Amino acid sequence: MAQDYYYRRQILEIFEFDEDFLDELESEELVRSEELESTRERVFALDQVERMRIIRNLVRELEVNLPGVEVILEMRENMILMQRQFDRILQAIVQELKLRLPKV
Repeated sequence: MAQDYYYRRQILEIFEFDEDFLDELESEELVRSEELESTRERVFALDQVERMRIIRNLVRELEVNLPGVEVILEMRENMILMQRQFDRILQAIVQELKLRLPKV
């Protein structure tokens, strides 16, 4: 079974972030961590790990600053929502057509 979350230390290692940068990402609310009840350690869910992968690529590869990253992430989320809406509309149209067209 795949891991459901990553510890802060794992994130620092995987993405080669320094602690200050990760703290900044959290303070700017670009990513959010959760606290494990059992150990009280900070962990990141898989969706947050994916956000960090995107952030790393934007910052390192494209030299986007954090305000730009915030805008890009918001636009990406909006596009994903629009795609889901489009898929639901398309599915409803297909269902309606199936009901209205005579069966062959």
